[in-house]
Amino acid sequence: MSLQTDGNENAAEATATRRAANGRVSTGINGLDEILKGGLIGGRSYLVRGGPGSGKTTLGMHFLTNGCENGEPALFISLSEPAERLRENAGKLGLDARGITFLDLSPDADCFSETQSYDLFSAAEVEREPTTRKIIAEVERLHPTRVFIDSLTQFRYRTKGDRR
Repeated sequence: MSLQTDGNENAAEATATRRAANGRVSTGINGLDEILKGGLIGGRSYLVRGGPGSGKTTLGMHFLTNGCENGEPALFISLSEPAERLRENAGKLGLDARGITFLDLSPDADCFSETQSYDLFSAAEVEREPTTRKIIAEVERLHPTRVFIDSLTQFRYRTKGDRR
């Protein structure tokens, strides 16, 4: 499907028109949207997998900034990088991350300098519950249309058992 605009229509209106026409949600990357026949299917969860530097975070940032351009609340949940670094990286890519709400759950410097020992409970039993509560609270507060979790691997480390 190709979308024609008359020159007076801005990018946000074009995306909204595209979404209305085919029920898809733009990724914010034109070529990827073309491959996906208009974008992602709305209301679904997607797992993006790849090694370090493969573009997962960049894809998420495009997805969220596209939502912000359309007036949609967007939430970036970071379990691996501080929010300030993510904003800085977005700016270097030419993306405006000002409309994105960041929930920064990344480890701080104290996490690496302190010796942490869990003698009675596993790390998963101690860390998973507060992390989950923070995520739920932010989702309930913001009611985001678009959410990106980076990195799910870090969340898995906070859970226990073989079914992580």
